[in-house]
Order: sequence, then structure tokens, then C-alpha cells
Amino acid sequence: MDMNEATAKAIAAERAIAGITVRELAKRSGIPESSLNRVLGAQRDIKVNQIHKLAEVLGVYPHEIIEHAENLMDREQSRRPTPAPADDAVVVTFPAAPPDEDDEDEPTERDYHQMAALDPGYPPDAENEQ
Repeated sequence: MDMNEATAKAIAAERAIAGITVRELAKRSGIPESSLNRVLGAQRDIKVNQIHKLAEVLGVYPHEIIEHAENLMDREQSRRPTPAPADDAVVVTFPAAPPDEDDEDEPTERDYHQMAALDPGYPPDAENEQ
């Protein structure tokens, strides 16, 4: 859902709460009915002055329509499943700091430098920072 579609849904919800028809909303806002239908169908970008006129007729503040639209977009985004990594994707994790050299099960200082060489975004060791 894009912002136009979300804004159209927010306006439609406010219109339903107000209990007025699209024709009446168009007449009272001064927006041609055909233009309003395209806006409400998310077929046309809505202009800020149109949001202001519609909000005035609907008895809300313009920012409330935008906030409602953003909430709709957030809700839809939170419902989308997180894509799984591709089957051929390689996931590599690195420790956040160099390991203690006393623990043989952990990577060595040499391993740490190899990891840093493979990943330019890996944190540099304190010796080489300037």
C-alpha cells in the first residue's frame, strides 16, 4: 500500500464516520466529484489543499488524515512476513570484539584479522585506529 492508497482509505473511513456520500463530500469541499472519485480510488495523487478542504468538511484536522494513513501503512507493513534468506544465501556472523587468546575454542587473533579482512564493515582492532 502506498501513501495515496492509505490516504484514500483514511478519507473513506472519515467519510463513513461523518455519514456523508462522495457526492456530498465533493459538493461541500469544492472538489469535483470525478476528481474526488479518482483520489478515493488511489488513481490520482491527492494534493495538500485537497486534504485540507476534505478535513474541514469531515470535521477533523488535516494531520489526522495523514496520521491515519501512516497508521494503515504501518499496520500493513507489520503484517508482511519477513522474507527468508535465499536457499543459496550464505549467512556469516562475526564476534563484536577480538576474543581472548586464552580460550582455544574461540577464534584466535589471526581469525579476528581474517574476519576483518573479509568484511570491510567489521570493527577494526584498537591498535590500528587513528
